Amino acid sequence: MCPYKRAKREDAIRPSQKEMSIKIGSRKDSFESLQGMCNDKANELIKSIELKDGEEMEVIFWTADLPAELIGISIISKNEAGLLTL
Repeated sequence: MCPYKRAKREDAIRPSQKEMSIKIGSRKDSFESLQGMCNDKANELIKSIELKDGEEMEVIFWTADLPAELIGISIISKNEAGLLTL
């Protein structure tokens, strides 16, 4: 085997778009209830995450039980004024 190690690409190490996966609720909950839980969690995240100008974070919401079902995807971004928005 060759002792040469290939360098990793910088964008492979630090992607420009961050992702987060959150498990919340149950498949037995109503869709309206799941939407409310996801909105509450997304608003909590806005208070705690830090993003650079123009940077985005994709938050994927799944049900907590198995098999997990996709509830929705929220994209949080930082605008020119420095505010985080959904």
